[in-house]
Amino acid sequence: MKPLPKNHEELFRLFGGAVNDTLSEEEHLKLQGLLKQDSAARSLWFEFNDVECGLGELRPLSLEQLCEEKAALQAAAAPTWFGVRRWIAAAAAVLVALTLGGNYLVKRANAEPVIASFGAMKDPLWASPEMVFHRGDAIGAGQILELFAGSAEVYFGSGAKVTLYAPCIFQVTSENSAFLTFGQVKARADTPEAKGFTLQTRTARMVDVGTEFVASAAADGESRVEVTSGEVHVHLTGKHGAQRLLKGDALSVAPGQQDVLIRIESGDGSPAFRFPSIESPTDTDYADFSQGVANTRLLQGHLAAESAPISNLLDGAGQTHADSAKESVFLANNDDGLVLLDLGQKVSVTKVNTYSWHRNPLSENDCVRGTQKFTLYGFSEDTLPSTEGLLENHGWEFIGSVNTDDFFGVTESHLRPEQQASSITAASGSLGRFRYLLWQVRPTQTDPTSADYNTLFGEFDVYAEP
Repeated sequence: MKPLPKNHEELFRLFGGAVNDTLSEEEHLKLQGLLKQDSAARSLWFEFNDVECGLGELRPLSLEQLCEEKAALQAAAAPTWFGVRRWIAAAAAVLVALTLGGNYLVKRANAEPVIASFGAMKDPLWASPEMVFHRGDAIGAGQILELFAGSAEVYFGSGAKVTLYAPCIFQVTSENSAFLTFGQVKARADTPEAKGFTLQTRTARMVDVGTEFVASAAADGESRVEVTSGEVHVHLTGKHGAQRLLKGDALSVAPGQQDVLIRIESGDGSPAFRFPSIESPTDTDYADFSQGVANTRLLQGHLAAESAPISNLLDGAGQTHADSAKESVFLANNDDGLVLLDLGQKVSVTKVNTYSWHRNPLSENDCVRGTQKFTLYGFSEDTLPSTEGLLENHGWEFIGSVNTDDFFGVTESHLRPEQQASSITAASGSLGRFRYLLWQVRPTQTDPTSADYNTLFGEFDVYAEP
């Protein structure tokens, strides 16, 4: 999920007030100005309303007309306040209808058994003004929680604990199970009774056999799970068997695409680049220059003046020390980049490993250039397609996304590992047959008050078979 704007909490407060028709005239004008002037705010506004459209997956009431209204508004280059008010009125009407009728009441019916309760909350904003919850309040079977801002803990009867992070739509289904429609949660099941806690999304079922994982569900149905401790079994919708994930494993599942296993690990901080399960950089992979079949080049962005040539990504080795710019490939600050790897012919790609290492010798806690933030695409035909605009529109196939700061839960710089590796494999079989691989590389920081650095990449290894 992409980073939220810095003022997202204020935006969600205004969005929630707009949907519930509780904004003052001054707040209406403020929201109008933000939507007219800030493209990020408009984008978030449409995603916010996609949440309501997505509720059609869980509720018997049809939202087709509402979603069509939103889609028409989204197609406008610069939405007018008249159009925004029409959407607000429609959304508010639907929320009232959902609150008053149907079998999926947001508020718990008195007859429903209590199977969970609320824990600690931080500045929560719920979907309806009638939803005012406090620590210890009961949650009934089937209750849907729509959190638009802040966070909230839910304690299940089994002893499992789930923390919701806004924006989030979450349904409590039993004393030891739940359904995540949209958003991100952290689940912990560390009691004997909680073993087997199950979280369902539209594309996966995650069974915690102890003890903690982070899961997310996007509006398009993509699901992601990262195991922070213990073990999780992931059952993919429509497939037999389960993927067994251990600490450090991550699995991303997108509807209609190859199921991808993403593993992210920190290294031992030595030139040997030793990791718990990911291989060290090697010169025996298919794409290494010594094999004589692959080459790489930069299609977008500019290398930093201190960077090594782009060819260093295929030299079979990482860096010899943590701040070795001349052995690293990195872009100029603030640059997005597209790094192309031509495999010479269409091959079956089974694994893609990416390595980085950075620690500033003048500031022990500055490891920001070790962070990996990229999206990997593949293309199978011989003629290289365009890379302008949305890559999928030109036939590039999305393979997977990596954000190591998100994975490691970095909130302070000293928590960031200096040496990192990501490994992308298929949940079964190969990732696909590709001639080209494309890394869409992002700056390492998203805080507008900070400098946007770029990663010191040491090596790309690609395992493949003709």
